Amino acid sequence: MDADIFKDILVPVVGGLGIFLLGLEFMETGIQALSVNKMRQWLAKIAGTPAKGVMAGTVITGIIQSSTAMTVMTVGLVNAGVLSLRSAISVIMCANIGTTLGNGLIALPLGPLGLFFGGIFALVYCFSRKDRTRNLALALMGFSLVFYGLNLMTGGLKPLKNMPAVMNVLEGLDSSNIGGVLVCALIAALITAMIHSSSATIGIVMGLGASGILPWQTGIAFAIGADLGTTITSWIASLNLSKNAKRTAYAHIAFNFIGVLVVLALFFPAIRVLSWGCSTSTPAHRSWSTATRPTRWCRWPWVPSASSSTSSTC
Repeated sequence: MDADIFKDILVPVVGGLGIFLLGLEFMETGIQALSVNKMRQWLAKIAGTPAKGVMAGTVITGIIQSSTAMTVMTVGLVNAGVLSLRSAISVIMCANIGTTLGNGLIALPLGPLGLFFGGIFALVYCFSRKDRTRNLALALMGFSLVFYGLNLMTGGLKPLKNMPAVMNVLEGLDSSNIGGVLVCALIAALITAMIHSSSATIGIVMGLGASGILPWQTGIAFAIGADLGTTITSWIASLNLSKNAKRTAYAHIAFNFIGVLVVLALFFPAIRVLSWGCSTSTPAHRSWSTATRPTRWCRWPWVPSASSSTSSTC
């Protein structure tokens, strides 16, 4: 039976994406309202040396769940003369580490429960009179909506597997060669630059992967580009600031570009290792080579097979 494009695809995908982005916004707003002032004071106090800056960048970004907000905050502190350039660079270097916690949590299979808990926390937010309780409820409501939005997107994307024209386009995003990896990374960088959220880009990619449309190897290629897209925000934030603030933003851009180059150099060895790990974790084994079509590679390790138990093997 053919799927209704509007009802079965557009409505859940667009609605799910909107709910996902709204959840990220609620979560970020709630967490920052709870702790951003304290985090700013703590950052200014303890990030006096590069070593302390590394720790501060990782911990604070893990709490506020926004490397973009962390970078902009750091640029502002440098502009105010509170942080030195060296300390600021160490903070920014580890901001990307802190955001991996949020991406890991998004991968948890809690989609259907997201709407239930989102409703509970929405009631707490509406009826509570304490600002602290309201901000906490807002953050938790956003966290719940992230899962529900991802679940909606995943369901809406599944019918695309039965559309040859769409699958031919997606199969053209072949990460089995360096050119394909670069194309995927550039697409992800452009998307992230437009929506100013690498977490949102990762969420979209995870939805495609959970639907069985996008191989996880190609998803990794997209994740590489997501970090590049976040650099545009720090650059814009530094335009009218001091020289050191501009240098901090440029250091953020340079660090992310260098990181992408390193990952590109290690991409195929890492894929072989991950593919081997995926193979040995299942009863059957199938070897991987760069000549293999992406649709026959290992499926996303955290996504159960939609067809049969043997289809989840490598």
